[in-house]
Amino acid sequence: MYLQFLILLSLFFATAQCDILKQTYTFKEPTIYSSDLISGCSKRFEILQIPDGKSTYRINAQIIAKTYELNGCHIDLEKVRYVNFTKESTLDVSPLKQQLVDVFISAYPTMNIQTLNIFPRGFIESIPKNAKAVFDRDITDKNDGIFYILDNSGVRRYFDFSLEASLSVLHSSQNINRNDVLTSTNSSLKVIPFTQFRGKPISSLNNDRQRFRRTLRENTPIVDRHLEPLPIVLKGSKVSVQVQNGLVIVEFIATATQEGALYDIITIEKSDKKRAKAKIIGENRVELQ
Repeated sequence: MYLQFLILLSLFFATAQCDILKQTYTFKEPTIYSSDLISGCSKRFEILQIPDGKSTYRINAQIIAKTYELNGCHIDLEKVRYVNFTKESTLDVSPLKQQLVDVFISAYPTMNIQTLNIFPRGFIESIPKNAKAVFDRDITDKNDGIFYILDNSGVRRYFDFSLEASLSVLHSSQNINRNDVLTSTNSSLKVIPFTQFRGKPISSLNNDRQRFRRTLRENTPIVDRHLEPLPIVLKGSKVSVQVQNGLVIVEFIATATQEGALYDIITIEKSDKKRAKAKIIGENRVELQ
């Protein structure tokens, strides 16, 4: 019984997950071996042969996974359907890397980029001098993506990129309620890996006070969509009401029954309980309409 258990255990580890298959690889030699794709398998065996003269090659990921399985090793495909192989070249992509770095650092000043990889989609012998990369507007939303350059013939040449980076992001240091004001008391700065954000992460307290649009749990990364400017007039606050009659200006105190930003029209309540419309002209200052 004990021997059977050991045999089953050994079979389990023999087919244990080795690594995650990537979508793009480069090659120098046309023969692709298991160790060229993942490092977790103990055996080294041939995966495929790139046809002669081919600088790019595409194969169904399931075929590669089946080859590993037949050799006693399981790999994770995640969402990879096809694997692309591109022949290595002496292409200097450092100018493109610098352009990409500049874009990310501009979006995230606190970002620290550890590695940045760029892969041409297809074999490219060279790129034009001073080639300018064209990026989508949402290129900095996640840590991988696509961009292109124009070659000397005006043809688009596409590149895939991936980066490993970290950045400082404000996190909620306690449970947050809607309309709470963002302060150093309810937030703290933490360094986290950069993957993908739904919104632009906040890395510092703004000089203009902001409040939360929604509730947040403790230790949640704070992004711009969680915040809104703090109204300069809050509901229930006392406001100085200005009334101009010709050259004469009269002021009195009333209560705001609504909140609002600069130049918003809100309702105020006078001391006699009568209500009127007023335009916000400053912090806790309104002008009777």
